[in-house]
Amino acid sequence: MPLDTIKTQMQLTKGLGLMDCGKNIVKVDGVAGLYAGFPPFAVQASGKAAVRFFMYDVLCKVVDSTGMDRKKNPALSSLLCGTGAGICEALFWTCPTERLKVLKQSMAGSGTQAMGLKEVLATQGVRGLYAGAGATTARQASSVAIRFTVMEQLSVVLCSVTGSDPAKPSAWVPFLAGGLGGAISVIFNNPADVVKSKMQAGYSGGNLACIRDIIKERGVTAFGAGLSARVPRLFMSQAIQFAMVAQIRPMLGK
Repeated sequence: MPLDTIKTQMQLTKGLGLMDCGKNIVKVDGVAGLYAGFPPFAVQASGKAAVRFFMYDVLCKVVDSTGMDRKKNPALSSLLCGTGAGICEALFWTCPTERLKVLKQSMAGSGTQAMGLKEVLATQGVRGLYAGAGATTARQASSVAIRFTVMEQLSVVLCSVTGSDPAKPSAWVPFLAGGLGGAISVIFNNPADVVKSKMQAGYSGGNLACIRDIIKERGVTAFGAGLSARVPRLFMSQAIQFAMVAQIRPMLGK
């Protein structure tokens, strides 16, 4: 959670690095400031992985029902099913919780109270919960697609190198492959994450206008803001998620 709050601040505040951003938040709001937006973050974390893996399995079954053999082109199949799962995850779960979380995180270190669910609904309606939905969907679609593709392909390589059974890989295989998939996805979709954060923090223009203003204010390098916080956070979160799913699936008969 602290790394996620710092990441959002780095994306919204010009020139602050990882440590400086963290120190500034703690100086003004104390350690509690690093946990700004924790309630919506907790709700989001508890459900989005479930939606993601469920929809991925559903889409894989849909592809199988058409008679297509996913084994002939596993990378493309993972990419397409992962993209679909990411879109569903964003629209069904991530967008509203991400909006509330970013509103809180954007105020971390400012000493100012951010809008909560009641205020957003009262002033903007349900539509206010979907601010930045386009950028959020682009981020989730690309990240889930990349993560599943990298994880599955890298798992095959690791099992081949170590002589492990791909059907029953050691716990460290999905941990490492999933973690690397998470880290790689962050590098590719960080620009979308920067746009998402700015729009969810209150930017009133559209996606293209937001991109133009970011470049005008901070240059192209602004689209790499927050990477130093996102990469380690996503490596660990995805490593744990994929490792846990790999252990739970056999118990469910999958």
